[in-house]
Amino acid sequence: MATHELTLNLKKTNIAPPVITVHQGDSAEVLKAAIYDGDKKAALTGCKVHLMAAKPDHTYVEQQFTGISDNVATVTVDPAVFGVAGLLKVCYVRVRNAAGLDATTENVLVNVLPSASASGEVSGPYVDAVEAIIANLEGQLADVSALNAQMQKAEASRASAENQRATNEKARQTAETKRAEAEKKRAAAESDRVTEVSQLKTASQAATAAANGAASNADAAANIALQIANSVAQGSAGSSDMAKQKQQIADLYGKLADATDAFIYDDGTVYCPASKASASGSTITFGSTCTASGTTLNLK
Repeated sequence: MATHELTLNLKKTNIAPPVITVHQGDSAEVLKAAIYDGDKKAALTGCKVHLMAAKPDHTYVEQQFTGISDNVATVTVDPAVFGVAGLLKVCYVRVRNAAGLDATTENVLVNVLPSASASGEVSGPYVDAVEAIIANLEGQLADVSALNAQMQKAEASRASAENQRATNEKARQTAETKRAEAEKKRAAAESDRVTEVSQLKTASQAATAAANGAASNADAAANIALQIANSVAQGSAGSSDMAKQKQQIADLYGKLADATDAFIYDDGTVYCPASKASASGSTITFGSTCTASGTTLNLK
C-alpha cells in the first residue's frame, strides 16, 4: 500500500507532468490530489471528482474520488485500474458540478510495472459507477432467486395442503353418505315402529270389542282389558322416546349449524347458524350472505 500525493491544476500550468510508478495488480494504492485553479485552491465543495484514464490495452477507466477535504481529493484506486502493464499516457482528474463546471487537470503519467505473476493482469474497462450498478443488479438477482425459491416452496406446501384438503373432503363425503344411509335405516325403523303401534292399536280396539261382547267371561274380559292397557302404555312410552330422540337430533343439528357457520337441511327442517339468522316473534331475519330471487331463498 502506498499513498501518491499529487499537485494538479485545472489551468494545466505544470510544465512537466507528475509521474507515479506502481506494480501491475497492486491493491490499496491511494491517490491524494491537491487541485488548484490557477494560483487559487479549487473549490471542490459540491463537486464530483473522477480519475479518468486510458489503460495500455486501450480500455477505459473512470473512478470517483471518495474523499473531499478543502481542495484535496482522495481515492483508493481499484486494482483493475493498474491491471495492465505499461504506461498510462492519458490519466487526469475531472471536476464537475451541477452549476455547469466541467474542468480537467493536466495528465499524470502512470508507469505500471509488470507483475511477476500472470494472475495480476486485469484487462478490460473499469467504471466504478457501472461496477456498482452491476453489483446492485447481481444482489437483486440473488434476492429474486431466493424469492423464487421461497415461492416454489410455498407453492409445494399449498399443493400439499390442497391434496390433504381434497382427501379430507372425500372422507367427509364418505362419512356423509354413511350418515345418510343410517338416517334412511332410522327412518325405515321409525316407519316400522309406527306401523307396529298402529297394529297394536287396532288389536287393542278389537280386544276391547271382544271384551264388551263376552260379558259372560269376566276373567277373560279382565285379562283382555289388562293386555289392552299394557299395549296402550307401551305405545305412549314409544311416542315419548320418539319425541325425545327428535328433540336430541334437532339440538345436535342446531349446534352443528353454529359450529360450521352453515345452514343444514334435514327432513323438511332448516337449521340456521346464529351468525346468519335471527328470530323475533314470527319474523326471521337472514344475514347479508343470504339472497332472495322471487319465491326462492338462497341460504349461504
